[in-house]
Amino acid sequence: MTLNERIGALVKLGESINTGSDEYIKVRENAYLHNKWFTEENTDKAIIAIKSEFLDKEKIENWISHYNIPDNPASKNTGIIMAGNIPLVGFHDLMTVFISGHKALVKLSGKDTILMEYVINLLYHIDPEIKNRIKIAERLNDIDAIIATGSNNSYRYFDYYFGKYPHIIRKNRNGVAVLTGEENDKDLDKLTNDILDYFGLGCRNISKIYVPENYDFSPLMKSLDKHQYLKEHNKYMNNYDYNLAISLINKDKIYQNDIIFLKEDISYLSRIASVHFEEYNNKEEVITRLNNDNELIQVVASKNGNEMNFEREVPFGMTQSPTLSEYADGVDTLEFLLSL
Repeated sequence: MTLNERIGALVKLGESINTGSDEYIKVRENAYLHNKWFTEENTDKAIIAIKSEFLDKEKIENWISHYNIPDNPASKNTGIIMAGNIPLVGFHDLMTVFISGHKALVKLSGKDTILMEYVINLLYHIDPEIKNRIKIAERLNDIDAIIATGSNNSYRYFDYYFGKYPHIIRKNRNGVAVLTGEENDKDLDKLTNDILDYFGLGCRNISKIYVPENYDFSPLMKSLDKHQYLKEHNKYMNNYDYNLAISLINKDKIYQNDIIFLKEDISYLSRIASVHFEEYNNKEEVITRLNNDNELIQVVASKNGNEMNFEREVPFGMTQSPTLSEYADGVDTLEFLLSL
C-alpha cells in the first residue's frame, strides 16, 4: 500500500464508523458487558474524538507533512502492547505504525478487545491488504521493534523481555492542573471534565491539582458536584466509598461531596474517585517542580494552557482531546518508527 492508500484507508475508517448503526450499538453494548468501565457514553466520547481528531484527512495530511514517510518502506514487524484503561486508548499507536508503512503485531489488552477488534475488522473490510499489515497476536515472537504501554510494574517486565529491541516502553504518568484562584465557573467546569471524564482512569486525566495558599475550594467542589451521573455507576461508587473510608481512617485533610473527594497529598497518582491537592505560595516553585518531575507527568492543564512553561501544557477542558502530534510521554512515536 502506498502512503496515499494508507491515508485513504484511515479516512474511510472514520466514515465507516456510524455511531447510529445497529452494528456499532451492538459492539458498544458488548464492550460494556465485557468491561463495566466502558459505558456507552465513554465509548461514544472516545469514538467521536478519534473520528474528529485522528481520522480527518486534512489533519492526517498536516500531521505527516512534518515527516519524510516513504511510499513503500522496508517494513519492520512492530509489536504493540496496548493498555485498556479507557476505550481505544491504543488506537493512536496502531494508526501511527500503519501510517509509517510498518507492520503492526497487536497484543490487545484484555480490557479492550471488543472495540479494538471492531475497528481492526473495519480496516480489513476497507482493504483486505491491511490483513498483511495489521495482525492481532497473542505472543510477540517475531518482532523488530516494540511499543508497550503499562504500569510501573509491567514496565520492568517489558524492559526485561523487550529491551533488546528498538523500543518505546511507557509506565505510569498522570495529569496535573495548576490553579491560581482567578478561575471562573466555566474554567472550573472544564477542569472537572479533565478530572472525571472516563471516571478519571486515563493517564491524561487530572489526578493532582496545585492551588494557592488559603484557596477557597467551594467553587471547585460546586463544579465537581455537577457530575451526579457518577452515582449511577456501581464500580465507581464502590471505589469512592472504599477510598474515602481509608482517608477518613487515616485522618487525611480532605474536602468531599457525595461523588469525589480532594485529599492533601504531594504525590501525583491518586485513587479512583479522589484527586490530590497541594498548596503553593510561589508559582515559580511549581514550574520548577513540574519540569523536574517531567517523567512522572503526562500533561499539565492551566486556564490558558501557556502559563506553566511545560512542554505538554493544555487549557482546561482539553486533556482528553489530544491531537495527532500530541504523543504519549512526549516521545515522537512516528519519528521513532521512521528511524527503524
